[in-house]
Amino acid sequence: MTDLTLVKTANGRGLRTDWAQLIGHTVEVWLFDRFVLSGVVEQAAEDDSVLWIAAEGLATRKLFDKSTGYQIWA
Repeated sequence: MTDLTLVKTANGRGLRTDWAQLIGHTVEVWLFDRFVLSGVVEQAAEDDSVLWIAAEGLATRKLFDKSTGYQIWA
């Protein structure tokens, strides 16, 4: 089994579980080993359970939650 704390994405990002600390940072969102999107964290719950990626261009703000299996790489 791979230790995900040592794995990096092609852009050099590592897995983060402290979502509330990522406000203002550019992150990658993954679900079940599939890249979903990248964007800037606009808001996050204090308990690290959910975060919102800011709207960009025509794309609206998006909500992601840990319980569904989303992972954040920053």
